[in-house]
Amino acid sequence: MKKELIFIFSILLILIGCGKKYSITPDSLPIAHINQEYKQIIKISGGKVVDHYAKLDTNIPEDLGIVVKPINDLDGYNIIEIKGTPKHKGIFTISIWAGFYAGGDAEINKTYTLKVEE
Repeated sequence: MKKELIFIFSILLILIGCGKKYSITPDSLPIAHINQEYKQIIKISGGKVVDHYAKLDTNIPEDLGIVVKPINDLDGYNIIEIKGTPKHKGIFTISIWAGFYAGGDAEINKTYTLKVEE
């Protein structure tokens, strides 16, 4: 009986220890204003994103003046930067999907709303 309890607790401890907590911050984006510089960083933590399969979709038009892209090749999709000076108002979406190396079927799937006001 004692060996069975030790075995069960050992398995539970291993399973709990193997679980990773993936997160994406911030929860929402601050409001942008026309003709004012805007910069926001989105960070995905808890593991390395598989950049080859990551998806970054947005409906932001090219003439808005805002660019959304990974900050550099080293960090890839773990750090995404939104920057620029918006030229007109509107409400836009930024959708991010990411899977992780050695993360099994773990994934992050989040859609942000970027609001540009006067």
